[in-house]
Amino acid sequence: MRFSFPPRWHYDVLRALDYFQAVNAPRDRRLGEAIGLVRKKRRPDGRWPLDQVYPGKTYFDLEPHEEPSRWNTLRALRVLQWWDGTRARSNSAAP
Repeated sequence: MRFSFPPRWHYDVLRALDYFQAVNAPRDRRLGEAIGLVRKKRRPDGRWPLDQVYPGKTYFDLEPHEEPSRWNTLRALRVLQWWDGTRARSNSAAP
């Protein structure tokens, strides 16, 4: 329930939901609790935090721990756009 980036070999709620949106899966009410968690973790400034940093060799830190995360914000916005049905359609998509 803590959002990380990069997630490495770990799996969290945001990573799972990002998979569902990436494959444009049908929205299923069983995901509602997870969507609620994503909405709840949104900060007043509209961004999501970097909750977890996993140990391991890195060449540079992408973002500071417990600060607003550009990557988690991107993933959370993609998820919510998919869930809310507000994602822009591609011109090449079939009607």
